[in-house]
Amino acid sequence: MTLITILIWTLTCCSFTGCSGQVTVTQPAVITSTPGSTVALTCKTNPAVHSRCYNGQSTSHCMSWYQQKPGQPPQLLVRHVRINHSGTAARFSGSGSSTDFTLTISGVQAQDEAVYYCLGYNSDGTYTFGGGTKLIVDSGVVRPTLTVLPPSPEELQQGSATLVCLASGGSPSQWKLSWKVGGSSTTTPASHSLEVLGSDGRFSWSSTLNLPADQWKKVDSVTCEASLSGQSSVTQTLDPHSCSV
Repeated sequence: MTLITILIWTLTCCSFTGCSGQVTVTQPAVITSTPGSTVALTCKTNPAVHSRCYNGQSTSHCMSWYQQKPGQPPQLLVRHVRINHSGTAARFSGSGSSTDFTLTISGVQAQDEAVYYCLGYNSDGTYTFGGGTKLIVDSGVVRPTLTVLPPSPEELQQGSATLVCLASGGSPSQWKLSWKVGGSSTTTPASHSLEVLGSDGRFSWSSTLNLPADQWKKVDSVTCEASLSGQSSVTQTLDPHSCSV
């Protein structure tokens, strides 16, 4: 289920139990870690989570942790504060009581990069989600390889030109793709895909630019650029006149 679905579910739970506007669940927005290290994600509730949640007496999920990766629904990792859900890797462990809870990841892997949400079961019977902590796994800077795909002759005959920039093998996931048409930044909006994490711990993603066929035929060049703060850009340029039409 999506985060929106979870929020609707949360509101539904509140409608049955009577939500208290004073209940808050606080998480840090971003934490950066490196492969192989140990990271602790914290969650603080106000008021305290019901004691039955961490003394083994409750049948509800109480304090739970969810992991959400780009383009995927949240996955339950830990329930009842410290009980790993079926399928959760042993490197994940939960702890805490009262108002302070922690999800610890031992031996962080690149695939652990995601947003982590804690869900607290409160003493008034309501459930509340935290705002989520984005875990960034810094594997070091690796410049992506760019490939620009030209429009097809069939599409050009229809009066439009779609260009796709494929970025592969980059790290971290914060590399951003942009376009230049004829050497200048374009005001034409481009669509961007979500990054995909490969088994090697590096990311791939894409950007799509749509131009009128006439503009494509007139410009000298179209360039895709990958940029990351503090790093020199990676570019790949396509010459429309070298492409068969």
